Amino acid sequence: MNTWFGRVDLESGRLEWSGGVEEMAESLLQDGCISPPPQTDLRSLALDSGFVTSDGEYDRLLRETSIALVKKKLERASSSEAEALQMMAALDDLNDTVNLLDERLYEWSRLHTDRRVRGEALAQLLLDQEGIGVLASTVQSLRRSRDALQQDLEQTMFQVAPNLSLLAGPILAARLIARAGGQKRLSEMPASTIQLMGAEKSLFKHLKGRAPSPKHGLIYRHPAVAAARRSMKGKVSRSLAGKLAIAARVDYHSGTSLPGLKESWDKRLMDLSRIHRRRV
Repeated sequence: MNTWFGRVDLESGRLEWSGGVEEMAESLLQDGCISPPPQTDLRSLALDSGFVTSDGEYDRLLRETSIALVKKKLERASSSEAEALQMMAALDDLNDTVNLLDERLYEWSRLHTDRRVRGEALAQLLLDQEGIGVLASTVQSLRRSRDALQQDLEQTMFQVAPNLSLLAGPILAARLIARAGGQKRLSEMPASTIQLMGAEKSLFKHLKGRAPSPKHGLIYRHPAVAAARRSMKGKVSRSLAGKLAIAARVDYHSGTSLPGLKESWDKRLMDLSRIHRRRV
């Protein structure tokens, strides 16, 4: 049986000890701990195998190992979070660079052809031409790098923030965390703040009486918000922000997927659509 303090042979009572507190925490972090059968008394196993000599020592080691495990999880999550935020910033830089060079390539191409082709199709057409072909090849290479980086970012985000990534999509989840200044700060934000994050200028104009109240910020990129009718965008944004707030807190404090969260959001979205159709 695998336990938090090592592997115990139930027949012989022999213990394969994982090591000290740090080693036990690292073992739990790497391999996890298989849940023992119901009613198994781990305290008795620890005493009988000679792992500890008293209840007090068991309690002390369990507490120290638990604290060490949490610290390691936070350190790993923090490192992965920082990596994801750097990847997000690099992805934005690549997007800006590709868009800028696409425009330059288009303007240059107008000297050679009247065909109004843009983007990847234009770069592909110009690859074999002298001079401009160098720029076209560079743009295509940057596109491939951007696509590869985006795939890596998506995989990383599902590890860093599984619930937020499932609800918002990994790219929007990364943008929300970056805008908030980290997972911790995002997890502390109320749903209303998440809803308007990214719309601060519009909010300040509204508070000064120079603009209507904004209904959404960064989350307008979410497909459900983007596809919602104008009269429904506020309600959809508010409902989504509430679910994202829950997801952010679960991701930061546990880092595990919360069963039913996505289904709950899908059901709420269907309810909102049904209510809107009845009113219309």
